Amino acid sequence: MNKEAQGFTGSASFALASKVKDYFQLIKFTLSFMVVFSCVVCYLLAPNIRFDLVSVLLLFTAGMLITGSANAINQAVEKDTDALMKRTASRPVASGRMTQNEAYIFAMITGLSGVLIMWYYFNFASAMLGLFSLFLYAFIYTPLKKINSVSVLVG
Repeated sequence: MNKEAQGFTGSASFALASKVKDYFQLIKFTLSFMVVFSCVVCYLLAPNIRFDLVSVLLLFTAGMLITGSANAINQAVEKDTDALMKRTASRPVASGRMTQNEAYIFAMITGLSGVLIMWYYFNFASAMLGLFSLFLYAFIYTPLKKINSVSVLVG
């Protein structure tokens, strides 16, 4: 492989790695993982539930998609505020590495996918609870936290 091809491959893989890192930041991966992990544990502790690895993985995937969607909406909505604070200024949307539209489209696709997984593989009630929690976090907690500290009860 010549040096030009190696340089292109290297820069393309760096760009891809940077974009993947931005999406992990957008969904607040660690926070989302902790939320979904607790959900999976509760699922496994429920009475009359047999351990089924496929169901656990589907629940985990749907939970990560729904939670990640809510976090992506939160960051898109708070782009300007996040840009002002040192702690949040390096987030993908606040820093300009990702547009608000990209974050919203990502959130719509991931949120819808997560809700559909819950509906198809579990039940309608689970899907609606997932949608409700997404709505509550993204559209109630996010704007409310600028107004009143009662938002911590919602978020």
